[in-house]
Parts: sequence; C-alpha cells; structure tokens
Amino acid sequence: MTLFLSTAFLFAGGSALGWWIELIFRRFIDPDNVEKKWVNPGFLTGPYLPLYGFVLILLYGMCRLEHFIPIDNIYIRKIVLFISMALCITLLELFTGLIFIVKLKIVLWDYTGYFGNFMNIICPLYSFYWCLLSLFYCIVLDPAVCYLVDKQKQLPQSSFFIGLFYGIFLIDLLISVKNIISISEFAWKNNILVRIDELRENIQSFRQKRLFFLPMRFTDTMNSSLEHYREFLAKVKPKKNKEPR
Repeated sequence: MTLFLSTAFLFAGGSALGWWIELIFRRFIDPDNVEKKWVNPGFLTGPYLPLYGFVLILLYGMCRLEHFIPIDNIYIRKIVLFISMALCITLLELFTGLIFIVKLKIVLWDYTGYFGNFMNIICPLYSFYWCLLSLFYCIVLDPAVCYLVDKQKQLPQSSFFIGLFYGIFLIDLLISVKNIISISEFAWKNNILVRIDELRENIQSFRQKRLFFLPMRFTDTMNSSLEHYREFLAKVKPKKNKEPR
C-alpha cells in the first residue's frame, strides 16, 4: 500500500510539475511559438501532463539504482546515469508518440524540421533537453522529492489529497478521452493526421475570446469544428495531411 501511494504521489506531482515546465518552455523557448502566446499544453483541460508523471517515477527509480552501475569513478557514473535517464525518457516519448500517431492518427507534438528526428516524434535536441532535465533532477530535485515521499508516508491525511487529485484527474481524463476518440475516428475517416496544437489554435480562431483552460472546448459541435480544421488543412497545409516517415 505504501509503494502504491508513493507511486501515485510521484505521478501526481510529476504531472503537475511537467505542466508548468511545458507552459514556461512553450512561452519563452519554443521556436514554433512565434507570437510567444501562453499555451495550455497537452490534451487535458487541467494543469497536468501524464507523460511527466511517468517521467518523474522513472527518474526517481533510476536514482535509487545508481549504485548498481559498475563504475567506480563517481563522475563517469553520474554521466552514464544522466545519459541512461535521457535515453529512457526518449523511448517513453517515442512509445507514447507512436501510439497516438499509428493507432489514433493524432499528433501530440511535432519535431518536423529538427535535425535527426525520427517520425517527427523524437530528435537529438530534445533528448539533450531530457539529459539536462535528468541532471537538474538528480542534483536539485531528488533530495526534495525523497523528503516529500517520506513525509507523505508519515501523514495518513495525505492519501485524501492524493485521492482528491485523482478524482479530478480521472473526470478530466474521461472527458478528454471521449474527445480524443471522436477526433481519431474523424482522422481515420478523412485519412489525415490531426495535430492537437493546430486543432486547438483552429478552434480558438473561431472564438471571440480565447479560453486558456478550455482550449479544446468546441465552438459549436465537434464535427463542425473538425470540418473547419479539415478545410484549414486542405487550404493552408496540404502537405501535412501525409503520414510522417
């Protein structure tokens, strides 16, 4: 039970922290965000990104395994650890991206134009970013995360707040999954790839007021909004209808 609650705590914390990381990154660093707008990342409504929840669990677990690396030199061992972490996160990113593209025909992120990218899902630059994130986690965040995990074990009432988070998260997830399924069916029917960021921006363009926390709230009906998006692809970006290679 303790392991379950600790894992649930790490997933919740990582999802929330990852949302803030993506929010800041997209606003100030992402070259694709030319107008430097605040963008609610991901396909969920609330401030959490499940991918980062798995990333935090991965980083926390791999930090505990460092002493199993058969290298005496501490600096080389740390470098091997950081690179291993980055590779594991890249594989997680690849696995997640492939599921959405191959099975659902939905693109959650797009590395088109980045050097050495594979199917526009992973690329060396973002693997380098993952390595920097791993370095930052091990040096700065891991002691704090370990402290919070231990503290959470000692406070029975913490399970209430964890349960509250997952109650809200699951409701959000169910609504978003329903939308994702409808979007996927539309994509397969029209043989197109739906880019979530592009669809979100297309929906927002038909509104008088941008909604930060409801970016995927359809303006009229879902089918009508998706038809607007299909027309947008046909007129503006016909080449993006093709499958990535």
